[in-house]
Amino acid sequence: MPSERTVSQKLSVPAYDDLGEDEKLKPIFPEDVEPTIRSWEKVRKGLRAQWDEVLGRPSFGDFDKAAEIIGTFEQPEYSGTVFRQPVAPGIRQLLVLMVPRKTPRSPRPGAVAPFYHPDLMCGYDLEKGERQTERPNVQFGRHLVQQGYVVVCTEAFPYNTVPDPKSDKGFAWWQAAADKVLADNPHWTGMGRLIWDTSRAVDLLLEQPDIDRERILVMGHSLGGKMAFYTGCLDDRITAIIASDFGIGWDFTNWDAPWYLGEQIHNADFPLAHHQLLALHAPRSFLVIAGQADRPASWQYIQAAQEVYELYGKKDAAGCFDHGTGHQPTEESIRLAYQWLAEQFDLPDQPWEF
Repeated sequence: MPSERTVSQKLSVPAYDDLGEDEKLKPIFPEDVEPTIRSWEKVRKGLRAQWDEVLGRPSFGDFDKAAEIIGTFEQPEYSGTVFRQPVAPGIRQLLVLMVPRKTPRSPRPGAVAPFYHPDLMCGYDLEKGERQTERPNVQFGRHLVQQGYVVVCTEAFPYNTVPDPKSDKGFAWWQAAADKVLADNPHWTGMGRLIWDTSRAVDLLLEQPDIDRERILVMGHSLGGKMAFYTGCLDDRITAIIASDFGIGWDFTNWDAPWYLGEQIHNADFPLAHHQLLALHAPRSFLVIAGQADRPASWQYIQAAQEVYELYGKKDAAGCFDHGTGHQPTEESIRLAYQWLAEQFDLPDQPWEF
Protein backbone atom coordinates (compact mmCIF):
# COMPACT_ATOMS: atom_id res chain seq x y z
CA MET A 1 0.00 0.00 0.00
CA PRO A 2 1.25 3.53 -0.70
CA SER A 3 2.31 5.43 2.39
CA GLU A 4 0.12 8.23 3.68
CA ARG A 5 1.13 11.62 2.28
CA THR A 6 2.54 14.11 4.73
CA VAL A 7 0.76 17.34 5.58
CA SER A 8 3.35 19.24 3.51
CA GLN A 9 2.73 17.07 0.46
CA LYS A 10 -1.02 17.56 0.76
CA LEU A 11 -0.57 21.32 0.96
CA SER A 12 1.75 21.38 -2.03
CA VAL A 13 -1.05 20.50 -4.46
CA PRO A 14 -4.27 22.28 -3.42
CA ALA A 15 -7.38 20.88 -5.08
CA TYR A 16 -8.33 24.08 -6.91
CA ASP A 17 -10.51 23.84 -9.99
CA ASP A 18 -9.86 27.48 -10.81
CA LEU A 19 -6.87 29.62 -9.74
CA GLY A 20 -8.57 32.84 -10.82
CA GLU A 21 -7.25 35.30 -13.35
CA ASP A 22 -3.64 35.01 -14.48
CA GLU A 23 -1.55 37.14 -12.12
CA LYS A 24 1.04 37.58 -14.90
CA LEU A 25 3.94 36.98 -12.55
CA LYS A 26 7.41 37.72 -13.83
CA PRO A 27 9.59 34.57 -13.87
CA ILE A 28 12.12 34.30 -11.07
CA PHE A 29 14.91 33.52 -13.53
CA PRO A 30 15.52 35.50 -16.73
CA GLU A 31 14.85 33.53 -19.91
CA ASP A 32 18.56 33.14 -20.70
CA VAL A 33 19.47 31.83 -17.22
CA GLU A 34 19.29 28.14 -16.39
CA PRO A 35 17.83 27.62 -12.89
CA THR A 36 20.57 26.20 -10.68
CA ILE A 37 21.67 26.83 -7.11
CA ARG A 38 24.65 28.77 -8.44
CA SER A 39 22.59 30.98 -10.77
CA TRP A 40 20.00 31.48 -8.05
CA GLU A 41 22.59 32.98 -5.71
CA LYS A 42 23.26 35.70 -8.29
CA VAL A 43 19.55 36.27 -8.97
CA ARG A 44 18.88 36.26 -5.23
CA LYS A 45 21.45 38.98 -4.61
CA GLY A 46 19.79 41.20 -7.22
CA LEU A 47 16.29 40.59 -5.87
CA ARG A 48 17.38 41.32 -2.31
CA ALA A 49 18.91 44.62 -3.43
CA GLN A 50 15.66 45.55 -5.19
CA TRP A 51 13.55 44.78 -2.12
CA ASP A 52 15.92 46.72 0.11
CA GLU A 53 15.57 49.71 -2.22
CA VAL A 54 11.77 49.47 -2.25
CA LEU A 55 11.54 49.25 1.54
CA GLY A 56 14.10 51.96 2.17
CA ARG A 57 16.16 52.65 5.26
CA PRO A 58 15.79 54.58 8.51
CA SER A 59 17.50 57.89 9.05
CA PHE A 60 18.58 57.24 12.63
CA GLY A 61 21.88 55.67 13.63
CA ASP A 62 22.77 53.54 16.61
CA PHE A 63 20.89 53.89 19.92
CA ASP A 64 20.51 52.13 23.26
CA LYS A 65 18.52 48.96 22.52
CA ALA A 66 18.26 47.60 26.08
CA ALA A 67 14.68 46.51 26.84
CA GLU A 68 13.02 47.38 30.16
CA ILE A 69 10.79 45.00 32.12
CA ILE A 70 7.62 46.85 33.12
CA GLY A 71 5.52 43.98 34.47
CA THR A 72 4.98 40.26 34.92
CA PHE A 73 1.96 37.97 35.14
CA GLU A 74 1.23 34.27 35.46
CA GLN A 75 -1.08 32.02 33.47
CA PRO A 76 -1.62 28.27 33.79
CA GLU A 77 0.41 27.53 30.63
CA TYR A 78 3.16 30.13 30.89
CA SER A 79 4.88 32.98 32.71
CA GLY A 80 4.51 36.38 31.05
CA THR A 81 6.94 39.28 31.11
CA VAL A 82 6.00 42.68 29.66
CA PHE A 83 8.77 44.74 28.08
CA ARG A 84 9.26 48.18 26.60
CA GLN A 85 11.90 47.70 23.92
CA PRO A 86 13.57 50.65 22.16
CA VAL A 87 13.11 50.45 18.37
CA ALA A 88 14.31 53.98 17.51
CA PRO A 89 15.60 56.97 19.45
CA GLY A 90 12.80 57.93 21.86
CA ILE A 91 10.42 55.17 20.71
CA ARG A 92 9.77 51.90 22.53
CA GLN A 93 7.47 49.03 21.51
CA LEU A 94 5.39 46.96 23.90
CA LEU A 95 6.29 43.25 23.90
CA VAL A 96 5.09 40.24 25.88
CA LEU A 97 7.50 37.36 26.41
CA MET A 98 5.75 34.03 27.10
CA VAL A 99 7.82 31.25 28.65
CA PRO A 100 6.13 27.83 28.82
CA ARG A 101 5.75 26.05 32.13
CA LYS A 102 6.21 22.74 30.34
CA THR A 103 9.24 22.34 28.10
CA PRO A 104 8.99 19.06 26.12
CA ARG A 105 12.48 19.51 24.68
CA SER A 106 15.73 21.40 25.11
CA PRO A 107 16.72 23.63 23.43
CA ARG A 108 13.25 25.13 23.03
CA PRO A 109 11.76 26.32 19.71
CA GLY A 110 10.92 30.01 19.54
CA ALA A 111 8.28 32.16 17.88
CA VAL A 112 7.35 35.79 17.31
CA ALA A 113 3.66 36.65 16.88
CA PRO A 114 3.20 40.23 15.56
CA PHE A 115 -0.14 42.04 15.61
CA TYR A 116 -1.75 45.41 16.37
CA HIS A 117 -1.31 44.82 20.12
CA PRO A 118 0.28 41.88 21.98
CA ASP A 119 -2.85 41.15 24.04
CA LEU A 120 -4.79 39.13 21.47
CA MET A 121 -1.83 37.02 20.40
CA CYS A 122 -1.00 36.07 23.99
CA GLY A 123 -4.67 35.72 24.96
CA TYR A 124 -4.26 38.07 27.92
CA ASP A 125 -5.70 41.55 28.48
CA LEU A 126 -2.76 43.52 29.86
CA GLU A 127 -4.91 46.42 31.10
CA LYS A 128 -7.50 44.30 32.91
CA GLY A 129 -5.02 41.65 33.99
CA GLU A 130 -7.16 38.74 32.87
CA ARG A 131 -7.45 36.03 30.24
CA GLN A 132 -8.86 37.21 26.91
CA THR A 133 -11.65 35.04 25.55
CA GLU A 134 -12.46 36.71 22.24
CA ARG A 135 -11.17 35.29 18.95
CA PRO A 136 -9.43 32.21 20.37
CA ASN A 137 -8.53 31.01 16.86
CA VAL A 138 -5.97 33.81 16.44
CA GLN A 139 -4.36 33.64 19.89
CA PHE A 140 -1.26 32.22 18.24
CA GLY A 141 1.10 33.01 21.09
CA ARG A 142 -1.05 31.13 23.58
CA HIS A 143 -1.37 28.17 21.19
CA LEU A 144 2.38 28.00 20.66
CA VAL A 145 3.45 28.38 24.28
CA GLN A 146 1.26 25.39 25.14
CA GLN A 147 3.31 23.43 22.59
CA GLY A 148 6.57 24.34 24.32
CA TYR A 149 7.56 27.42 22.27
CA VAL A 150 9.09 30.49 23.86
CA VAL A 151 7.03 33.29 22.30
CA VAL A 152 7.29 37.06 21.91
CA CYS A 153 4.07 38.92 21.02
CA THR A 154 4.44 42.41 19.52
CA GLU A 155 2.56 45.59 18.70
CA ALA A 156 2.45 47.68 15.51
CA PHE A 157 4.16 51.06 15.21
CA PRO A 158 1.18 53.45 15.23
CA TYR A 159 0.49 52.65 18.87
CA ASN A 160 3.94 53.68 20.10
CA THR A 161 4.82 56.42 17.60
CA VAL A 162 2.07 59.05 17.98
CA PRO A 163 -0.78 59.62 20.47
CA ASP A 164 -4.27 58.47 19.57
CA PRO A 165 -5.67 61.24 17.32
CA LYS A 166 -9.18 60.58 18.71
CA SER A 167 -10.63 60.73 15.22
CA ASP A 168 -13.70 58.84 14.06
CA LYS A 169 -11.87 57.87 10.87
CA GLY A 170 -10.88 54.21 11.04
CA PHE A 171 -7.27 54.60 9.88
CA ALA A 172 -6.55 58.01 11.46
CA TRP A 173 -4.01 56.59 13.94
CA TRP A 174 -2.25 54.71 11.15
CA GLN A 175 -2.19 57.78 8.94
CA ALA A 176 -0.81 60.01 11.72
CA ALA A 177 1.88 57.46 12.60
CA ALA A 178 2.85 56.90 8.97
CA ASP A 179 3.11 60.67 8.47
CA LYS A 180 5.55 60.91 11.40
CA VAL A 181 7.61 57.88 10.38
CA LEU A 182 7.99 59.16 6.83
CA ALA A 183 8.70 62.73 7.92
CA ASP A 184 11.41 61.55 10.32
CA ASN A 185 12.73 58.95 7.85
CA PRO A 186 12.14 60.24 4.30
CA HIS A 187 13.97 57.29 2.70
CA TRP A 188 11.99 54.61 4.59
CA THR A 189 8.53 53.06 4.25
CA GLY A 190 5.88 52.03 6.75
CA MET A 191 6.51 48.41 5.80
CA GLY A 192 10.19 48.92 6.44
CA ARG A 193 9.36 50.12 9.94
CA LEU A 194 7.07 47.13 10.57
CA ILE A 195 9.84 44.74 9.53
CA TRP A 196 12.39 46.59 11.66
CA ASP A 197 10.21 46.39 14.76
CA THR A 198 9.42 42.71 14.25
CA SER A 199 13.11 41.90 13.84
CA ARG A 200 13.80 43.72 17.11
CA ALA A 201 11.31 41.33 18.72
CA VAL A 202 13.35 38.47 17.25
CA ASP A 203 16.38 40.01 18.99
CA LEU A 204 14.58 39.77 22.33
CA LEU A 205 13.51 36.19 21.65
CA LEU A 206 17.05 35.09 20.82
CA GLU A 207 18.39 36.72 23.99
CA GLN A 208 16.43 34.17 26.05
CA PRO A 209 18.23 31.07 27.37
CA ASP A 210 17.94 27.65 25.76
CA ILE A 211 16.49 28.77 22.41
CA ASP A 212 16.76 26.46 19.40
CA ARG A 213 18.00 28.78 16.64
CA GLU A 214 17.21 26.16 14.01
CA ARG A 215 13.48 26.33 14.90
CA ILE A 216 12.40 29.97 14.90
CA LEU A 217 8.88 30.76 13.67
CA VAL A 218 7.14 34.04 12.86
CA MET A 219 3.35 33.69 12.71
CA GLY A 220 0.67 36.31 12.19
CA HIS A 221 -2.86 37.02 11.01
CA SER A 222 -3.95 39.83 8.66
CA LEU A 223 -1.66 42.80 9.50
CA GLY A 224 0.37 40.34 11.57
CA GLY A 225 0.54 38.10 8.52
CA LYS A 226 2.06 40.94 6.49
CA MET A 227 4.61 41.54 9.24
CA ALA A 228 5.35 37.81 9.50
CA PHE A 229 5.73 37.37 5.73
CA TYR A 230 8.10 40.27 5.16
CA THR A 231 10.16 39.74 8.29
CA GLY A 232 10.47 36.01 7.71
CA CYS A 233 11.58 36.45 4.11
CA LEU A 234 14.15 39.16 4.90
CA ASP A 235 15.48 38.06 8.31
CA ASP A 236 17.64 34.97 7.87
CA ARG A 237 17.18 34.01 11.52
CA ILE A 238 13.58 33.00 10.81
CA THR A 239 13.26 29.37 9.76
CA ALA A 240 9.48 29.15 9.24
CA ILE A 241 6.59 31.49 8.44
CA ILE A 242 2.87 30.95 8.96
CA ALA A 243 0.88 33.88 7.53
CA SER A 244 -2.91 33.95 7.80
CA ASP A 245 -4.90 35.82 5.14
CA PHE A 246 -2.49 38.72 4.64
CA GLY A 247 -3.15 39.17 0.91
CA ILE A 248 -0.15 38.07 -1.15
CA GLY A 249 -1.20 39.90 -4.33
CA TRP A 250 -0.78 43.68 -4.64
CA ASP A 251 -4.49 44.13 -5.32
CA PHE A 252 -5.63 41.60 -2.72
CA THR A 253 -5.40 44.20 0.05
CA ASN A 254 -4.23 47.78 0.75
CA TRP A 255 -0.49 47.44 0.11
CA ASP A 256 -0.51 50.97 -1.35
CA ALA A 257 -1.40 52.54 2.00
CA PRO A 258 1.28 54.94 3.30
CA TRP A 259 1.82 52.73 6.35
CA TYR A 260 2.82 49.85 4.04
CA LEU A 261 4.52 50.59 0.69
CA GLY A 262 2.63 53.58 -0.65
CA GLU A 263 1.81 54.51 -4.24
CA GLN A 264 5.15 53.27 -5.63
CA ILE A 265 3.62 49.84 -6.26
CA HIS A 266 1.36 51.41 -8.92
CA ASN A 267 4.27 52.77 -10.95
CA ALA A 268 4.37 51.23 -14.41
CA ASP A 269 8.02 50.27 -13.94
CA PHE A 270 7.62 48.83 -10.44
CA PRO A 271 9.67 45.61 -10.74
CA LEU A 272 8.52 43.33 -7.93
CA ALA A 273 5.77 41.01 -6.73
CA HIS A 274 5.54 38.78 -3.69
CA HIS A 275 6.61 35.53 -5.32
CA GLN A 276 10.02 37.21 -5.64
CA LEU A 277 10.01 37.96 -1.92
CA LEU A 278 8.94 34.42 -1.02
CA ALA A 279 11.77 33.06 -3.17
CA LEU A 280 14.24 34.82 -0.84
CA HIS A 281 12.89 32.65 2.00
CA ALA A 282 13.71 29.39 0.22
CA PRO A 283 14.41 26.72 1.28
CA ARG A 284 12.93 27.69 4.65
CA SER A 285 9.32 26.74 5.42
CA PHE A 286 6.31 28.88 4.47
CA LEU A 287 2.56 28.36 4.84
CA VAL A 288 -0.23 30.74 3.92
CA ILE A 289 -3.66 30.20 5.47
CA ALA A 290 -6.04 31.64 2.89
CA GLY A 291 -9.64 32.61 3.43
CA GLN A 292 -10.60 35.97 1.93
CA ALA A 293 -7.76 38.41 1.25
CA ASP A 294 -5.84 35.33 0.20
CA ARG A 295 -7.68 33.10 -2.24
CA PRO A 296 -7.07 30.46 -4.92
CA ALA A 297 -5.00 32.95 -6.95
CA SER A 298 -2.54 33.09 -4.04
CA TRP A 299 -1.38 29.65 -5.10
CA GLN A 300 0.10 31.16 -8.29
CA TYR A 301 2.64 33.05 -6.16
CA ILE A 302 3.64 29.92 -4.28
CA GLN A 303 3.96 27.93 -7.48
CA ALA A 304 6.22 30.60 -8.95
CA ALA A 305 8.47 30.62 -5.87
CA GLN A 306 8.57 26.82 -5.76
CA GLU A 307 10.91 26.94 -8.75
CA VAL A 308 13.57 28.04 -6.26
CA TYR A 309 12.43 25.70 -3.50
CA GLU A 310 12.73 22.79 -5.92
CA LEU A 311 16.42 23.57 -6.50
CA TYR A 312 16.98 22.65 -2.85
CA GLY A 313 14.74 19.57 -3.01
CA LYS A 314 12.28 21.40 -0.70
CA LYS A 315 9.30 22.07 -2.96
CA ASP A 316 6.87 20.85 -0.29
CA ALA A 317 8.23 23.36 2.24
CA ALA A 318 6.04 26.10 0.67
CA GLY A 319 2.32 25.46 0.87
CA CYS A 320 -1.19 26.85 1.15
CA PHE A 321 -4.42 25.89 2.87
CA ASP A 322 -7.55 27.74 1.77
CA HIS A 323 -10.48 27.38 4.18
CA GLY A 324 -12.46 29.81 2.01
CA THR A 325 -14.80 30.92 4.82
CA GLY A 326 -13.73 34.53 5.33
CA HIS A 327 -10.97 36.53 6.93
CA GLN A 328 -10.74 34.72 10.28
CA PRO A 329 -8.92 31.36 10.30
CA THR A 330 -10.98 28.31 11.12
CA GLU A 331 -10.17 25.78 13.84
CA GLU A 332 -9.38 23.23 11.13
CA SER A 333 -6.91 25.56 9.41
CA ILE A 334 -5.07 26.34 12.65
CA ARG A 335 -4.83 22.71 13.71
CA LEU A 336 -3.51 21.80 10.27
CA ALA A 337 -0.99 24.66 10.42
CA TYR A 338 0.48 23.37 13.68
CA GLN A 339 0.63 19.82 12.33
CA TRP A 340 2.49 21.20 9.31
CA LEU A 341 4.82 23.16 11.59
CA ALA A 342 5.66 20.11 13.70
CA GLU A 343 6.46 18.24 10.50
CA GLN A 344 8.65 21.05 9.14
CA PHE A 345 10.56 21.34 12.43
CA ASP A 346 10.74 17.57 12.89
CA LEU A 347 9.01 17.82 16.26
CA PRO A 348 6.27 15.61 17.72
CA ASP A 349 2.77 17.07 17.92
CA GLN A 350 2.15 18.56 21.34
CA PRO A 351 -1.29 18.82 22.98
CA TRP A 352 -2.82 22.31 23.08
CA GLU A 353 -6.27 23.91 23.32
CA PHE A 354 -8.02 26.92 21.82
